[in-house]
Amino acid sequence: MRIFTFAALGLAIACFLSSCKKEIGTAYDYQRPVVEGYLVPGVKAQVKVYYQKYLEDTISYGFPVKGLKLKISDGSNTVELTETANGIYTYADSTFIEEKKTYSLSFENNGYSITAKTTVPDKPVAFTASDSIQVVHERSFGSTPEAFVPVLFSWENVSSGHYMMMIKNIEKSRTRIDGFGPSYSDRSVILGQVSSYQTQQMIYQFLGRHQIILFHINQEYSDALNSNGGSSLNLTNPFTNITNGLGIFTAMQADTLNIRVTR
Repeated sequence: MRIFTFAALGLAIACFLSSCKKEIGTAYDYQRPVVEGYLVPGVKAQVKVYYQKYLEDTISYGFPVKGLKLKISDGSNTVELTETANGIYTYADSTFIEEKKTYSLSFENNGYSITAKTTVPDKPVAFTASDSIQVVHERSFGSTPEAFVPVLFSWENVSSGHYMMMIKNIEKSRTRIDGFGPSYSDRSVILGQVSSYQTQQMIYQFLGRHQIILFHINQEYSDALNSNGGSSLNLTNPFTNITNGLGIFTAMQADTLNIRVTR
């Protein structure tokens, strides 16, 4: 189980999507597009396509790949996405993505056919919390820390699905627990194949209302998140489910609970 700020999680995702160990291969190995697509029921389908990013680049992502003809099929219907911004392709009908359906992505690039497939998982079932209030204690140097009583989040996981959680402070004006520390960022926890999560004080940095968002994710996304290894000293060929490309094409569903963090 690994804890990330959401910004750090995004950086890790960008790292494994955009970088790879350069090895001798065909010329196309260095031109394979990077694909980033996340399907969610009730949300417009959106896929980003960009060029590989070299390790010395300071940009977060490679340059966008423009002018492609992306198609997504649910087995019965095939739709073409519209390029709504450079390298960002969208299908406007939010009802197209449905639970338990399998979707295939396809497009042509440099004479190669790029394809991927994913299935939309179930929404988390019976997501509950042992309390709606989380008491935290101010941490200060030289003081004896008070006992932290965690809140237990639980859900049904009869199919051994993969999960991750986001902790999001929704206050317009945020108050720090300790009065010092880095700027605010959503925090995420890669949970794995579990059916519960017990909070830790370190997960919270601000007081007030929080959304606890539980994502049911597919194994391909879990493998991708865990393939980076979390170290810049171990950059190997990253996991991908894109044929003739790099990156990830996956689906997820979420449920949300609210909790108030107080001293």
